[in-house]
Amino acid sequence: MLKKLGFHLFNSMLLSFIFLLPDFIFMVINHNYFYWHLSVIKELAALLLISFLILGIEKFWLRYAFAIFITTLSFAQLFHFSYFHSYIMPYEVGLIDQVAEILDTLSDVIGYTYIPLIVFIVQLVILYFFLKKTQTVRIPYGWAILSLLLLMGPISAHKRTRAYVYLPKSTSFSFKNTYVALSWYLGKELFAHHKKHHFKPYKIVEHNVTIPKNIIFIMGESLTAKKMSLFGYPKETTPHLEEWAKSGRLLYTWGVSAGVTTDVSVPTFFTLKREPQNTDPLITNSTNLIRLAHQKGYITHYITTQTLFIIGGLLGDFTDHKKVYKGYDQLLVEYLDQVDFNKSNFIVLHQRNSHSPYEKYTPPQFYKYSFRGKPYHEYILNSYLDSILYTDYIYNEIFKKADNLKECTVVFATSDHGEMTGEKDEGGKYGHVYLGFEDTIVPLLVYYNKACPVSVTKELNLSHIINHYTFGKMVAKVMGYKIINPNENGEYYVNGVDIAGNKGFLRYKSKYEAWKGNK
Repeated sequence: MLKKLGFHLFNSMLLSFIFLLPDFIFMVINHNYFYWHLSVIKELAALLLISFLILGIEKFWLRYAFAIFITTLSFAQLFHFSYFHSYIMPYEVGLIDQVAEILDTLSDVIGYTYIPLIVFIVQLVILYFFLKKTQTVRIPYGWAILSLLLLMGPISAHKRTRAYVYLPKSTSFSFKNTYVALSWYLGKELFAHHKKHHFKPYKIVEHNVTIPKNIIFIMGESLTAKKMSLFGYPKETTPHLEEWAKSGRLLYTWGVSAGVTTDVSVPTFFTLKREPQNTDPLITNSTNLIRLAHQKGYITHYITTQTLFIIGGLLGDFTDHKKVYKGYDQLLVEYLDQVDFNKSNFIVLHQRNSHSPYEKYTPPQFYKYSFRGKPYHEYILNSYLDSILYTDYIYNEIFKKADNLKECTVVFATSDHGEMTGEKDEGGKYGHVYLGFEDTIVPLLVYYNKACPVSVTKELNLSHIINHYTFGKMVAKVMGYKIINPNENGEYYVNGVDIAGNKGFLRYKSKYEAWKGNK
């Protein structure tokens, strides 16, 4: 019996390999498709269990049906990525009911998607013969056990309030990304009665401008402008920025973030998504700043000390370099030493600093304000102020590197959202996630080096910039793109914890209205 089990396990490994074959082929063809991470061990274990149960099903047609299901999950993801250059989003699964339009499109896109289609057909043939001849151990009610396991995804999704866990990840295999998107749709969207919203598509107009040789974008974490001495906070937290401001080449204002959580705010910012319920920018990625930079000829980088999980399907094959560092944000600065600045680069540096617990991500040499052993409010406030001192240092180091480059380099900086530290004007609340203006006030900074001509710097006007949305449009404009949104009506939004706007959002018309709402 043990020998049979061992042989069954070996065959399960072979079946798992067959399931993953399209991913391995696609990794060779497109090196931007997948990023190896330890989390795949769980996925491999889950796939091995699925394969083990499939091989234990007595009836061949049932074995083959389950295998086709797993294979189709992979095919759907790879087919989508081949054409759209991005992953399937949970909100996109519902479009499957538009069968006529999909079939009409297939004839036009087949030239771009023939590789996953050929692999899918070959895979089905291999599975047919493999499953026809292979069954070593019969598992009673194996089909029922497997069905229950596969239903756990939709059941779990039904209880969730946020789609974050169900967003695609470049660190997951194709079957997993499609499965979680499908789970969210079946468990949360299929029977939900959301009001349908119709939005006009954004338009992208290219215009002839002198563009910077390099663009560096710093996406901060939980950094509020309210605690930065650059913006008038009484305690010194940004001495370096204040010195740079004297040069006249650091432009700064404050604005309102797109959301109150990283997983909502960051994808919303980079895709220039304005309307909370409008998921089209997330699905098409047509206005994705990283994609626009890639189309303009920039080598694109997304370098983070967070995790790629947090940004969902933001990164497609238009992201040339992805890297996750574990450690202090100084590693982001050091990454710049590896970049070939003789070529044009669009570099996103995504910080972890200023995330709670604040002292964890701040090196001890930046502990200026005493927090150890202090009452809770003082502990939170002072450790947070220390984290801003460290961010100020990081900005300083990046600006110095930009200043040493011989060609025009522009550095943009903001934060995903603000942070509350229990102050009276914050209602005594701490952290973020709360849907209120208190945790949305973020810095909006632009720095350019001496090599930048007037034709570039004249576009760096912050007088009309009031939030993430208008700041992102300015970044696009600097790259030579004018984004026209026919849905604009003078209103702006802060999204809640659901990126599709199903968990509430705030409306405002000016950032001063938002600041007033913060009082």
